[in-house]
Amino acid sequence: MGRGNILRREDGNSNPEMVHGPEKREGRLAEPPTDAFFLPGGDRGCLLVHGLTGTPYEMRYLGERLHGAGYTVAGVRLAGHASSVEELERCRWQDWYASAESGLAELRQSCSSVAAIGLSLGSLLVLRLAHAEPAVSCLALLSTALVLANPWPARLAAVGRLLVPLLPARLRYVDKRGSDIADPEARAVHPGYGRMPLRSVLQLVELERQVRALLPEIEQPAIAIQGQHDHTTPPSNLAILQNGLPHLRETVLLPASHHVITVDVERQRVANEVLRFIGSVLGSPGSTVAPGARPASASGA
Repeated sequence: MGRGNILRREDGNSNPEMVHGPEKREGRLAEPPTDAFFLPGGDRGCLLVHGLTGTPYEMRYLGERLHGAGYTVAGVRLAGHASSVEELERCRWQDWYASAESGLAELRQSCSSVAAIGLSLGSLLVLRLAHAEPAVSCLALLSTALVLANPWPARLAAVGRLLVPLLPARLRYVDKRGSDIADPEARAVHPGYGRMPLRSVLQLVELERQVRALLPEIEQPAIAIQGQHDHTTPPSNLAILQNGLPHLRETVLLPASHHVITVDVERQRVANEVLRFIGSVLGSPGSTVAPGARPASASGA
């Protein structure tokens, strides 16, 4: 996968590295779409950035809700994702950031203002993007990954950067135990890699360190939403944002959700909160757009 503008790339979902739901059920895709998406709407845009080892699918329901309200929406696919874990291992955080930059550039061609919305790793990327780009008008930070629930990657980062490249291939990856999602149906169909490259974890830790230092300098208004039962990025991330981000306007703690809150049991509330906040900052999108079709696997909530 290229590391430039990936918004319009259309690939199939036959990648053997990707983990999908085990069966096809009536009204549901056996393999949810993992390609980037661009939904033209009004003159106000929304950039959506997914998490580490995830795909744009986890941002699609939120994107279609935003599009239904009239916004132009770009859901990027980060470099090294929805391809192979070997390609992901070769990527640095700068490659992921370049993917987010490309999405913003695409939106700026037709939008007068842009809200940047990131999940987990995506939240770090949009925070850094907001620091560098005045074109970002506001932020929605979902399951922010400033610190991880597991403290060991950060503690061992220095030595890990030296040792991981020396490991044999079979030891450079760790198996994942499925997606951190409370909703069993959403978890069963959620696509993503079944393995995590250790080098990618170290890249995430480095990006965390850099973004924490930038927080006091980020001027855009923001909302932060976190799941109370997040096993990946704990709710303590909200406190870090409250103490460090000067224009954090709102925080929302979801009582029933785990990590991937955009597809989890309270996904409708997540979309409602994001829509309300972005509308309060950006105003009306400026055109009427028919609501986008809801992903079949995102029913309920």
